Amino acid sequence: MSRDITTAKPEAPFTIQQMAAQSGLSEYTLRYYEKVGLIQPIPRDGSSGHRRYSADTARVVETLSCLRASGLSLDDMRRYLQQRERGDEAAAEQKALFVAHAEAVEEEIRKLHIRQRYLRGKIAYWDARLAGDLELAEQIAAQNQEIAKELK
Repeated sequence: MSRDITTAKPEAPFTIQQMAAQSGLSEYTLRYYEKVGLIQPIPRDGSSGHRRYSADTARVVETLSCLRASGLSLDDMRRYLQQRERGDEAAAEQKALFVAHAEAVEEEIRKLHIRQRYLRGKIAYWDARLAGDLELAEQIAAQNQEIAKELK
């Protein structure tokens, strides 16, 4: 029976399966984060050799899960964790990290809207062709050529 981190004793060790279930990160990702140093080396159970995550590490993993879901890169996650150790002293740097990422997400959204307009244009083009309205299809094709320039 798996133990929920939120209801477990504060210092109870968690298995990798429990960490994966709680955080939404795969076991592979948890091992990888340990390998690349995003989380400290995880102590092993003496009898089984299985990883045992502390409550403190569980909190770091939860933070990483949220940062990953937000789309932050591994380097930005690492930077966030390093700056977090400095507390309020690093507040301006933390803010700058998230401002930069928010701006990057806004740019991604802008590009996705262009793609969506292009795809809708293609759908409208084929609707016009199916309806036998070749003049409308050509107008739509010309509009889509302009949208395609924005995709590049």
